[in-house]
Amino acid sequence: MKLLAKVLGTAVSIAAGLLGAKLIGSIWKGATGENPPTPANPEVQQRATLGKALAFAAISGASAAIIQAMTKRWTGKLSHKG
Repeated sequence: MKLLAKVLGTAVSIAAGLLGAKLIGSIWKGATGENPPTPANPEVQQRATLGKALAFAAISGASAAIIQAMTKRWTGKLSHKG
């Protein structure tokens, strides 16, 4: 059961991370009217002010940390049930 919990936790973590990145990007675009300054948008990343780049990095980093903590907690609970 522990191996299954780890595999499932990894899959959920990856999916949640991708979904979170999409969500943060959509929120950023809605709030600023611009695409987010990410490596997927190199032109936007080059034009972004330092403040915008730092703000996006902080927001996306915080959301990634929250997603990671939540999936680890969920995986821990799942592995203790079995």
